[in-house]
Amino acid sequence: MMEIPACRTLPITDSLFAEAASDIALIGGGLLMLHDAPLMAVSLPSDGWQTGWPLMIWNAGLSPCEDHVRAVCENSLTGPALEALCLAADALHDRLTAWAWMDVDVRGLCAITDGTGLAIGRIADLIKGLLHAAPRVTPVLPMATDGLWALLGEVAGDAVCH
Repeated sequence: MMEIPACRTLPITDSLFAEAASDIALIGGGLLMLHDAPLMAVSLPSDGWQTGWPLMIWNAGLSPCEDHVRAVCENSLTGPALEALCLAADALHDRLTAWAWMDVDVRGLCAITDGTGLAIGRIADLIKGLLHAAPRVTPVLPMATDGLWALLGEVAGDAVCH
């Protein structure tokens, strides 16, 4: 059996990948609106961080906000949305694995969304600071041109973040 070399690009043309990416952005957008928050990261796969919660949500002050995460993860009204978000994250990870994407096994892999677009990065980079992380992510779906991520991309001087 021939081994498939690791894919350096994302399988954006893969319909299952595209659907999972769109689902994360859509569901994430709804959860972000509930908390008036600008960004969210979800673990890839959803249990990949091996912590109690598969999410990180930033508040308007650009700080990770445990209160927002707790509100999403412990509220029975947002439970179905969280479950759907985790299923989409797992589906995205499955497609990355099937394509042998080169960073699929990176510790702390996550999907970052502003509710419009999606990028893939590492939670460790995001925790160091959003400005630090902006040039280190792999874009999947375009982020909102008037959102926080676009501003971070401009400050970081990296056009691929838009």
